[in-house]
Amino acid sequence: MSKQELKRQYRERKQEGCIYSITHTRSGKRLILSTQESEKAQNLFAFAVSTGLCIHPLIAEDWEADGAGGFQVEILETLARTPTQTDQEFAEDIKALEELWRGNFAPGRLYT
Repeated sequence: MSKQELKRQYRERKQEGCIYSITHTRSGKRLILSTQESEKAQNLFAFAVSTGLCIHPLIAEDWEADGAGGFQVEILETLARTPTQTDQEFAEDIKALEELWRGNFAPGRLYT
């Protein structure tokens, strides 16, 4: 496959963002995050589990106490980018959706 063909395929790929939760299983506390590439959420968590490295400073204390096995990742919602959306519009939509999801949980149940 040529370099030009690979570039074309990359530009034409369907971009899907997501809102995801990293949950401390013992306490039930959640860290709600978002990304413009849904695969990134799973890959980042898998990398953290395989290396034992904490992926976010807000969960560091519980991560040190319980290790990677004390957490799980869950995709809460996905959002496909429309062909007419700019990068900025898509990023703003993802962030707005993240804020809506934060509102679904009691403040004491979230890492902030």
